[in-house]
Amino acid sequence: MNDYPRISIITPVYNASAYLSDTISSVLKQSFTDYEWIVCDDGSTDASYQMLLEQESAFDGRLKLLTQENQGVSSARNSCLAASEGDYLMFLDADDCLHDDALAVLCSQMDSSNADVGIYGWYIHQSGDLFSYQFEEKETSADNEGIYEMILKDPYLCGGGYPWNKVWRRSAVSFPLFREDLHHFEDKLWTLQCFDLLRNPRVHFIDQPLYHYYIRDTSLSHNMTEEGFLQLAEYTLDSLEAMRNYIEMVHPQALDAMNELTREKLSTIRSVLGDI
Repeated sequence: MNDYPRISIITPVYNASAYLSDTISSVLKQSFTDYEWIVCDDGSTDASYQMLLEQESAFDGRLKLLTQENQGVSSARNSCLAASEGDYLMFLDADDCLHDDALAVLCSQMDSSNADVGIYGWYIHQSGDLFSYQFEEKETSADNEGIYEMILKDPYLCGGGYPWNKVWRRSAVSFPLFREDLHHFEDKLWTLQCFDLLRNPRVHFIDQPLYHYYIRDTSLSHNMTEEGFLQLAEYTLDSLEAMRNYIEMVHPQALDAMNELTREKLSTIRSVLGDI
């Protein structure tokens, strides 16, 4: 008998009290209950940690609540990874939600396909509108260079480097640490590294949207100071350099896609600089 949960959900939390109640509710409402939810509060100064404490008993031992001084999202994710024990592993951001049957579908699909990573669709909530994006169900191999190009080039082709629309088989990959010196796109680099570490690179695309992704009012030109944006631009450039170094070393065939991503991000930086 397996004493470990079927699936681990990883959530880093920092000052998410405005949205966290919906996230908590979406996990509690899961029709599949053989899971562990590992949440690391990264030194929140709002009510986030207290909200989680108040709901801890409702999870009947399935909530692992960690806390640490503020060290950044990568550190919080790494703390969660170290504490996780499930057969499968997935991510949930603290301001997003799972569809009610997400865990049931993911475990069933991963069991039946025997895949090493599953990539699933999502709902997008923005300004009161609801959109969905889903894939055609299919199998592919992560040793195909095309999958790295898709991750770099277009988030809608392969779910990009997002951790939150992928589920991983623990026995197939030794999870790397998120780089704590990077503050932007660190998740995309981590995803690329995971695909490279897959020992049996079978990828299963799941034809259902199972994740609710919320786009908040994040207009940089309206909500960020010039100093703040310049800091973000520096983080972006640092991360692009780290990814480029990795691609040049491991996947030179994907350099064109890396160059395209770099041009896109530099164009965005120039555009916003013109507005502030």
